[in-house]
Amino acid sequence: MPTLIRKTLMRRCLTPAVLVALFAVAAGCDKTLTVEPTTEVEESQAILDGPSVRAALAGAYDALQSGSYYGGDLLFVSDLASDDVAHVGTFTTYADIDQQVTAADNSTMEDMWDAIYTSIGRANTLIAKVPAVTQISEDERNDIVGQAHLIRALGYHNLVKLWGPVPIRLAPPTSLGELASTERATVGQVYTQILADIVQASQLMGSDARTRAASLLAAEALKSRILLYQGNWPATIAAANTVINEGLELAPNFASLFSPTAETGEDIWRVAFTATEYNLSGFYYLAKALGGRYEIAPTAALQNAYESGDARLAWSIERDSRNRRYGAKWRTTEGAEDLHIIRFAEVLLNKAEAQAMQGDLAGAVATYNLLRARAGVALHTLGIDVATQSEVRDAVWRERRRELAYEGDRWADLVRTQRAMSVLEIPAFRTLFPIPQNEIDVAPRIVQNTGY
Repeated sequence: MPTLIRKTLMRRCLTPAVLVALFAVAAGCDKTLTVEPTTEVEESQAILDGPSVRAALAGAYDALQSGSYYGGDLLFVSDLASDDVAHVGTFTTYADIDQQVTAADNSTMEDMWDAIYTSIGRANTLIAKVPAVTQISEDERNDIVGQAHLIRALGYHNLVKLWGPVPIRLAPPTSLGELASTERATVGQVYTQILADIVQASQLMGSDARTRAASLLAAEALKSRILLYQGNWPATIAAANTVINEGLELAPNFASLFSPTAETGEDIWRVAFTATEYNLSGFYYLAKALGGRYEIAPTAALQNAYESGDARLAWSIERDSRNRRYGAKWRTTEGAEDLHIIRFAEVLLNKAEAQAMQGDLAGAVATYNLLRARAGVALHTLGIDVATQSEVRDAVWRERRRELAYEGDRWADLVRTQRAMSVLEIPAFRTLFPIPQNEIDVAPRIVQNTGY
């Protein structure tokens, strides 16, 4: 399919999220979804029995695959807005994000807002409807509802880190009037809801060791991230240790994490993709000579952040025949590689940062040295390579940038650590994106972020 047509089809129908929510279990208007009715509940169907429950669950995971969510734009936007990635293609909405001039009518941001709320809406429907289905066992009911809680927690995490205060919707709406009267919750209220959903997920889910779906391990890993964002260092370490104590290990080969066929001991929660339900990362990053679109590219600043001999650099940045940098973390244009929502390396980084912030410098160095060892660079010695708390903290931040490049973390990391304004040279209001104008038009009680 021609790439421009593909991008056009990727764009969601012009339906504000408040309307999309009415059809939370539906396939929606996303033209890229190809899941058959046997695996996804349609608008006219109800959640009544085992097959329809499982189909609705498949629909909730299908929502994560959207090109406006984990299938592409969530990662692209989060990195374009940072200093790691630059826009080099033709999409004007991407150019605006890269140049820090995003407006409230930016269609990429509108579509991503809708995609995330579609995911939340499908989770809400599962949470509301599945407990009444008696044709499946109590264990299965609880497990599915628990997965839905974690999917919802993930959605609100992505919303709050991009837009700050956002509406909290916890049940399928009963009327347009109800949705039109929606207001934004505070950031604190959103985080309270996220953690409540994680607790519910942990209490309800079974102990299946799955990585392509929400799990108990994924709940603890996500909790370590959320608590880090909140600055709760002891709780971050405790959540990270819960994951570490399960015996996970870093993949010996960094490159294997991004192979279409990879299964590693580092995997925690991945979005599954196939040749028909594919992620766009490789296609948008790879050089045109390799069949890529070359829409976005790594910056010199990102390349210079790596040390000589770092295996992560060799796998993350390549150059084409014209000596132009291109992103090479995903090396096929078919998009069948799974995408990590969270992996063990991040959990270690969450722990290391929290250790540094509460003064356990030796512990922090020992933790992030695990990643340096895998990358093939010299290990740090406390008192020689790093000595003070700020030096150890900064070393953790550098490792985080190198390890998680293109995975949608850099911009949020700069914002949460209050470095965005100085590093990116932006005014304070640009540390949040504008609420999509089409959302405000339908729900006028939603107040726009300051500055837009």
